Amino acid sequence: MSGEASGRVIRRLRSSASELGELDPAALAEASRGRVFTYHIDDSFNCLVELDEEPPHLIDDEILDAALEMALYFNMTVVDEARVMRKTVIDGSNTSGFQRTLLVALGNDKSIVETGEGPVRLKSLCLEEESAFIVESGRESAEYRLDRLGIPLVEIATEPDIKSPTQALEAAEEVGLALRMTGKVMRGLGTIRQDINISIEGGARQEIKGVQNLKLIPEIIEREVMRQTNLIKLRDILRKKSSPEKFAYNPVELTDVFQNTGSKMISKALSKGDVVYGLKAPGFKGLLGMELQPGRRFGTELADYARVWGGLQGIIHTDELPGYGISEAEVKKVFEALKASEEDAAIIVVGEPARVEAALRAVYRRMLQAFNGVPCETRRALEDGNTDYLRPLPGSARMYPETDIPPIPITAERLERIKRALPKKPQEKVRELEEMGLSSHMAQQLVRSHYLPVFEKVLKNTSLSPLALASFLLNTLPYMRRESGREYDDEELIPLLRTFPSDLPREMIPDALVLFADKGMSLSEVYEELRRRKVGEDEVRAEAKKLVEENISYVREKGMGSVKMLMGRMMEKFRGLVDGSTVYRIIEEEVKRRLE
Repeated sequence: MSGEASGRVIRRLRSSASELGELDPAALAEASRGRVFTYHIDDSFNCLVELDEEPPHLIDDEILDAALEMALYFNMTVVDEARVMRKTVIDGSNTSGFQRTLLVALGNDKSIVETGEGPVRLKSLCLEEESAFIVESGRESAEYRLDRLGIPLVEIATEPDIKSPTQALEAAEEVGLALRMTGKVMRGLGTIRQDINISIEGGARQEIKGVQNLKLIPEIIEREVMRQTNLIKLRDILRKKSSPEKFAYNPVELTDVFQNTGSKMISKALSKGDVVYGLKAPGFKGLLGMELQPGRRFGTELADYARVWGGLQGIIHTDELPGYGISEAEVKKVFEALKASEEDAAIIVVGEPARVEAALRAVYRRMLQAFNGVPCETRRALEDGNTDYLRPLPGSARMYPETDIPPIPITAERLERIKRALPKKPQEKVRELEEMGLSSHMAQQLVRSHYLPVFEKVLKNTSLSPLALASFLLNTLPYMRRESGREYDDEELIPLLRTFPSDLPREMIPDALVLFADKGMSLSEVYEELRRRKVGEDEVRAEAKKLVEENISYVREKGMGSVKMLMGRMMEKFRGLVDGSTVYRIIEEEVKRRLE
C-alpha cells in the first residue's frame, strides 16, 4: 500500500471457546489486553473478504498446485482430501480473529533433508494465509495494513531430529534451497521466516517466532539454551531460599510512599492519576537481577509479562534499587509496607489501577512458575539473538474446522500432472551447470544463490556465455552492491543481460547497468554510449608496444612470465573499455615479438 489509506475500519477481537468449550491460552492472553485494532484499507485492491464482511472464496488452483508441487518435491504423502481449518489469532493480525490453514501433506520415511550431522525428517506441509502488516502497536491499540492479508504461505514442519544449532541452520538452508528450486517462492529478507521449537533436558519447549535472518539461528538457539539453563539454576537456588507456600498474592498500594519521589517516571505517572502497587517476593533477593541471557535478567522476564498481560511498559524491582530516582529511604519504606525481610525482594508497578492489577497477577504467576524451572512459552526473536515473552504456547483448542470452504479432493490425476513437471533437485542442477562450463564451486554457489532464477531466465536469450553470466551474477554484482549500497532487482537485470551486445566487452556490463538502472537511459541509448567509449585494438596495441619498451629489461629477464605483470598495468587503463581476453592476446603477441 503506497500513500494514504482510502479508509479505516476499527475492531475489537474477543476470545471464544472451542467446540469442546475450551479456551486457548494464547488467545486468552491477548484478549486480556483489551486492545482496539485499526485496519487501513485501500479500495483499489482490498475486498470484503479481507474485511471479514464476505465469506472466503475457494482456494486458487494455482496456489494449491504450488503447495502440492513442494510436497511432492520433498517426497511427502499428500492427503486424499484437504480440509481448511481456522486457527484462533486475536492479536489483530487477522480481521476475522483466526487464520485459515490446511494440511496438504505428511512426512514419511523418504521425506528427509540431509545435513552434515544427519538426516532431518519432515513432519508436515500446510498452506495458510499471511497475516496483516503491522503499522504500529501499543498497549491499548494497534494498527494494521490489509495489503498483505491473504498472501499464500507454505509452512513446513520438521520432526524433532535437530540436535545442534549448526544443524538447525543447515536444515533451514537446505529446505529454503529446495523451495527456491521450485521457482514458486518469493526471495528476500522476510519472505522466509523460521519458527524454532527449542527444549533442553530439564527445561521446556519454547516456540521462537519470526526468525527472518537464517544466520541468526545458531545464536538464538545458543542463547535460548543459556536462558533455560539459567532458569533451572535459579529454580534450584530459589527452592533453598523459599517455597510457593510462602508466596501469597497480596499486593499493597504504595502511592503514598512515592508522593514526593525524585523519580521523574513515577511522579509523572502520579500526576496523571496513576497508582503505585508493590508485591513481596519471599526469598527472591538477588534473583531478580540474575542474568539469563546477555543483557536480559529474570526481572526482564517479569517485565515482559507485565507488558503482555497488563499493557504496561515494565516493572521496577528492588534488586536494581536505589536507582531511577528512587531513594534508599523510599526502598526502606517499601519493605516496611510489604513486611519484607532482607532475604526478600519487592516488585513495584506503576499505572492505571486495572492495568496494575493485571500486570501484578501475571508477574505473580510467572514468579510461582520459577519454582518449577522453565515454563512453556511462545517467544519472539530479537535482532541481538535474545528472545522475549510473546504469549503462552497455544493448545489444541486453537484449531477448529472452517465452515465456509468445502473439503478439496486431491485426485491422482492432479498429482501425476504435477509430478511430470517437478524441477530438478539441487545436485542435478549443479551437474547441469558444470556441463555448461562452470566449475564445481561456481555451480554450487549459483544453485545456492538468489540469482539462479535470473541466470535461467537470461540464459535462454543472451549473447553472454554461461560462464560470463554466472561470473557477473556471483562476483561482479555483489561487488557493485557493496560499493554502492544499491540492490538491483530482476526487472533491471534481466532486460539488460538478455540484450547486452556481443560486440561490447562484458567488462562494460557494470557501466551499462548503472546507465540503465541509475541514470534512466534506455537500453539502446546505453549501448550507443558504450560503443562511443569502447577502445579499438589499434589503440590497445600501441599502448602495449609502449609498455613493453618501457619494461624491456624485465621482459628479457622473465620472458613470457612478464605477461601477467604487464596485463595488470594494461587493465589499469583499459578495464571496462575493452575485453580482457583481447588485451591479454595483444600483450602476448607484443612480448613474443620483442623476444624473437
